[in-house]
Amino acid sequence: MNTFSYHFKRNIIITFALLHLANYFIKSTFLFYVCCGLLTYIFISAVRILPKVTRRISLALMLMGIGLMVWKGMPFDAWLLSIDKNGNLVTLFILVPIMFLPFSYDDYQKELKHVAQAHMQNLLPFCVLTFAVVHIFGVVISVGAVTLVYELFRNNAKLYNAEKTFMASLLRGYCSSGYWSPAWASILVVTTQMNIPWIQFIPWGVGFFLIALALDTIAVWFKIRQNPDKYPRLKTDEHVKVDWKQIYILIGLSSSLILIMALLSQITPWDLMVIIPLVSIVFPIAVALLQNKLPNYKLGIKEYYDKSVLKVMSQVALFTAAGFLSKALEYSGVGAMIPNLLPIWMSQYPVLLIGSIMLLMIVPSLVGLHPVAIGTALVATIVPASIGLTDMGFALTIIVGWALAILISPFSATSLIAGGLCDCSPWEISLGLNGKFGFFNVIFFSILIALINGLF
Repeated sequence: MNTFSYHFKRNIIITFALLHLANYFIKSTFLFYVCCGLLTYIFISAVRILPKVTRRISLALMLMGIGLMVWKGMPFDAWLLSIDKNGNLVTLFILVPIMFLPFSYDDYQKELKHVAQAHMQNLLPFCVLTFAVVHIFGVVISVGAVTLVYELFRNNAKLYNAEKTFMASLLRGYCSSGYWSPAWASILVVTTQMNIPWIQFIPWGVGFFLIALALDTIAVWFKIRQNPDKYPRLKTDEHVKVDWKQIYILIGLSSSLILIMALLSQITPWDLMVIIPLVSIVFPIAVALLQNKLPNYKLGIKEYYDKSVLKVMSQVALFTAAGFLSKALEYSGVGAMIPNLLPIWMSQYPVLLIGSIMLLMIVPSLVGLHPVAIGTALVATIVPASIGLTDMGFALTIIVGWALAILISPFSATSLIAGGLCDCSPWEISLGLNGKFGFFNVIFFSILIALINGLF
């Protein structure tokens, strides 16, 4: 790749993100047109280099949207609005990797590893630690948490002879971050399209995380009880010392990041999808100045430019296409028919209704259709009251269904990454490790959300 080509695509992607973010405040028609043009170029460039499954899904979603727009003879401005439907979401995914730079300024991961070596003598607390750590990292660094925590703890998992059990807890813990993490597309779609403040999801999300942790702990306990001789008890490594100061700094960074976003969402009228990119730009350099880590910040920015920018192209393509189709469904009137997929009589049985909505996202994901396509369409077209649900009940249904679809689908980025890490097929990682657990969660959370729905 020549120097011009190397820099051109990266600069186009970053330019789009910065201009789109700026135009949220400027409201310039000219900048809107420029951003639509840049996003179209990025989409076309992306589909040429995507993996086959993602390329086919992105093109199928876009072509369906184009077909609906042509059928209805929509004007040029409507096409631009459709292209830009998920523009804020795309901007977020481009800029959000910068947010995580402060977590690389020191070797915090080494101290987490020391905690496991010094204090985890049997498999059950080790899996609890894995679940909790990957959840926290998942909240702030999204899918990157899977690789990070896997590399941290994989050698410990081998000592317990429990690599698959470790991977199952790892993936469950990561997907539980989708119940409230602002880095997850499900939260962003729900908060922006349903006008529910993100801060309202935090107590529910934390509560759902604790429930998911309890369910995973019970599942691991049963596995150990069925075959107790398989998982040895380790001796404490007395030579390992934990630098608790580093652990406290890590907790402080994570808490500060979440609190800053929560505060901005309360005191400003800005969308969460605008707050997160702004925090992504400001937070790392502020921490670098406070910790005197500017050289680390510069190295992180260089690595972001070299490695991270082009990695978001699959997400850019997928979310651009899903947003375009969502807007086309709205313009064409076809979207209004989607609620008819749920029979009227289901509103009398909220548990069945909620479970069916979750399965509408989960089942198509098993053949490669990302939940962003179904989830976005459901949120855009269904009025919760018309099917007997409150706004919060419907929102929680979408969020949980989306997270479980990511957990169970062999085509999700999470399953593909995990499969590559442990040299297993995505089918073995998704349905093999978490199929029963995932579908049990559908039943459990359908009952729980039905009870919550009755409280409002």
